[in-house]
Amino acid sequence: MKRALASLILASLLMTTLPLNAAADDTDDIPTNVTASNDHASLVAALTHANLVETLQGAGPFTVFAPTDAAFAAAGIDLADYDTEEENATLVDILTYHVYEGSVAAADVTDGMSVGMLNGDQATFAVTSDGTVTIGAAKVTTADVVSSNGIIHIIDAVLLPPADAPTLDIPATAQSTGVHTALVAALSQANLVSALQADGPFTVFAPTDAAFEAAGIDLTTFDTPEENATLADILTYHVYSGAVPANAVTDGLAVNMLNGDKATFAVSADGVVSVGGANVTTADVQTTNGIIHVIDKVLLPPPGDICYNVITHTIVAGASNVECNSYIYVENYTMAGQTITGCYNTVSHAVTNVSQAVCGAYVWTPAVSIAMTAGATTLHASLVAALQAADLVTTLSGTDEYTVFAPTDAAFAAAGIDLDTFDTPEEIAVLKDILLYHVVAGTTLSTDLVEGDTTVTAANGDDLLIQVTGTAVTVGSETARVTLADVPASNGVIHVIDKVLTPPVDEPVLPDCDVTVGIAPSGLKFSPATVNIDVGQTVCWQWTDSSMAHNVRQVDGDQSDTYTADGVTSGAAATTVDFRYTFDVDSTTFYYACEPHLSSNMFGKVIVGDGGAVETVDPVPTTVDDSDDEESVPGFLAVFATLALIGAAFVSSRRNE
Repeated sequence: MKRALASLILASLLMTTLPLNAAADDTDDIPTNVTASNDHASLVAALTHANLVETLQGAGPFTVFAPTDAAFAAAGIDLADYDTEEENATLVDILTYHVYEGSVAAADVTDGMSVGMLNGDQATFAVTSDGTVTIGAAKVTTADVVSSNGIIHIIDAVLLPPADAPTLDIPATAQSTGVHTALVAALSQANLVSALQADGPFTVFAPTDAAFEAAGIDLTTFDTPEENATLADILTYHVYSGAVPANAVTDGLAVNMLNGDKATFAVSADGVVSVGGANVTTADVQTTNGIIHVIDKVLLPPPGDICYNVITHTIVAGASNVECNSYIYVENYTMAGQTITGCYNTVSHAVTNVSQAVCGAYVWTPAVSIAMTAGATTLHASLVAALQAADLVTTLSGTDEYTVFAPTDAAFAAAGIDLDTFDTPEEIAVLKDILLYHVVAGTTLSTDLVEGDTTVTAANGDDLLIQVTGTAVTVGSETARVTLADVPASNGVIHVIDKVLTPPVDEPVLPDCDVTVGIAPSGLKFSPATVNIDVGQTVCWQWTDSSMAHNVRQVDGDQSDTYTADGVTSGAAATTVDFRYTFDVDSTTFYYACEPHLSSNMFGKVIVGDGGAVETVDPVPTTVDDSDDEESVPGFLAVFATLALIGAAFVSSRRNE
C-alpha cells in the first residue's frame, strides 16, 4: 500500500510543472500541495520513506519548512542509505525538525525568535533588515503557501537538528570553555550570572581572557556600587535578547543590546562577522538558553548622556538610552486601529511629524554644558535669552558644576517678564539676581533629595527652600513644581520647573541707635523732648504697645503747627514704633511733633552740633530715664502744693461757718 502511495506521489510529481505557490490549493492538505510542486520530489520521497505522509495529513495545523530538491542534493541525503531502523529514526528526526506544530505566517516571525519543532529541538529564526526570514542556515524563498491543515514555507537548505542538545546554560558553558575565566568572574562581580541563567534566549558575544587582558580590565578596581554599575553596563553591551546565529547577521545590521546601546555588525567578503570592531572567532556555541559567539575584543558601550538630534540640534529631554535608539520612520503603518505615517518611537509610542532624515538622526551622545543643553531642550528659549541678557552664559558653560531649576517658556510668559524692559545696569542687576536665585552650586540629582524641607543657598546668596513629598518636588515660596528632573549636562544638571522664582526682598539694614526717644508716662510728651547729638549720629524713636498711637513728623520751627513739606516722618501714628534717622548735616536743629497730639503741644527737637547757633539751649543729657517726665519738675510741684493749700483753707473756712 505504501509503495502504491509513493508511486502515486512520484507520478504526480512527474506530471506537474508548476511551482508550489502556483499549484497549491488551500483546500488540499500539506502532503497533497507538496506533491503538486515540481521542486519537492526529494521531500515527498523522504516523507514516504519515513512514513510521515499520514502524520502531515492530520488535522494540524502544521507549519512545514520545505527544502527544495536542490537543497536535498546539496545536503547529500541519499534515501538508499536509510535502510535500518536506527537510520530511519534519524531521517524522521531530520524531517520533523522541519515541522512546527501550529500555523505561523512569515509576518508572525520575529528576529531572534526560537521555537520547539516537532522533533523537540529548538530552531531559531532571524529577520533581516529587508524582511527576509531565515531559519537556522536556511532562507525562506517562498512564504505562506496556505493548505487546509497549515502553511508551507519553501527554504533553500535542509535543516539538520543539533547533533547533541546542549545541557549547560550560558554562564556554565562559558565557564567550561577554558578561555572565559575573566568573563565568568566579571559576570559574578556584576551580579549578572542569574540573569543569564534565565530562559532567554540570549545571544552573548563572549570576549576571551586575552581580550579582557588587552582591554586592561582589572576587576579589583570595580569596588564601589557606581563602578560595578559601569561593569554591568559593559557586560550587558555584549548581550542581545534573542538567539541569533552567525548566518543571520547581515553587513551593517544595527541592534539594541541589553544595556540599551546600539551595536553595529559587519560581514566581510569572506564571511567573517564582527561587532564593534571585534571579530567573531568561534560562532554558534549552543547552550540551553541561547547562543554564544566568541569574540577577540571587549566591547565598550558608546559614551552618552542625552538623546541629541544631529540635524535639528535639539535634545529629547528626559529620554532614556533605549528610547533614543528606538525611533523608526513608518509609512501607512497600522497600529491599534490607526494608520501612522511619521517618526514612531517603539518604546514611548510617541509619533512626531518630522522627515525620515530627522527621524533617523537621534543619537545617544555625551552631555553638553548647562547653557547649551537649555538651548537645545526646545522648552527654554526665554531662559537662554535671559541668561544672555544677564551675561551668565559663560558662567553656566564652564567647568564648575551647578544645579539649575529651569523655568519653561510658559513660566516666563506667566511671570510677565519682558526682557526689553531690562535696559539699564540696575535693571540687568535685578535680572541677574532673579536668574541666580534658580542656581545652586554643585550637582544635585533628584535621587539625592530627601523627603521633607531642605533649605539651600542659591547662587545669589539667598536661601532657597526645596520641599520633597511622596508625589512632588517643589522649589521656592512660589512652590514651583519640578516637572522634569535630572536632565544631564556636562557641568551639572537641570530640573525643569513650571514657575519663575522670585528672590526674597532684602530686609533693610537698620543703623544702630546713638540716642533713643520714647514716650513719657503721661503719653503726651516725648522723653526726652530735646536731645543733643553729633553729626552722623542716629536718633531712634521707639515705643512698644503704648496707650495711645504716636508718630514723628517734622515741623518748620520750634513748637510750630506747620508741617514741613516732604519732611522727615515715621509714617502713620502707631502704638508700636521703631523709627531711626541718621543726621548727616552738622549745625542744624530738627523740630518735630506728634501729629495726633499737636494740640497738646507734644513737640520735640534734635540739636545737631551747635544747632546752627539759632538759640541758646541749656545742655540736655543724651540719655534720660524713661520714667522722667517734665510734669514732675520742682516748679510744677510748688504750684501744685500752693493750689492744694488754698483748697484746704477754703474747705476749713466753710466748716467754721
